[in-house]
Amino acid sequence: MGLVWALIVILFIVLFFVPKKLSLKENLIMFPFIGYFAAVSHVVVGLMLDYVDFGYYKKVEVTDLFLVMLTPSLIGLLFLNLVKNGKFLRYVIIWTILSFLIESAFSLNGYMKHLEWKLWYSIPVYFMAFFTLHWFFYRVVRKSRLSKG
Repeated sequence: MGLVWALIVILFIVLFFVPKKLSLKENLIMFPFIGYFAAVSHVVVGLMLDYVDFGYYKKVEVTDLFLVMLTPSLIGLLFLNLVKNGKFLRYVIIWTILSFLIESAFSLNGYMKHLEWKLWYSIPVYFMAFFTLHWFFYRVVRKSRLSKG
């Protein structure tokens, strides 16, 4: 459980100090957007299909909710604040690797148990998630914001 809280605290601290490329409005749009899709993925893969277990007990715990609600959103906001448009594919790969390493740490720590889901299955999922996040932010959120003036 300590690993979950440590990660959340570290992500908040890093997000506080990184240069901000997103406006407050964009952060307020993207934070729940990312969290929603992460929560839906968690419900489908973790609860409905029972491919992955989070926590040390076979039930939904408070730390599960914080892990699912905060961690993907904070990682996504960090990604969007740090990515450089001309090099976004490089950033997608780097953040895919970082996310995979975080998941690996949770698995090694025993907090995350992979049942039917193999750890490496997450690599293409993270890649698509970051690629889609970048596309959605720049083609939908920022474009619509700029077109409204």
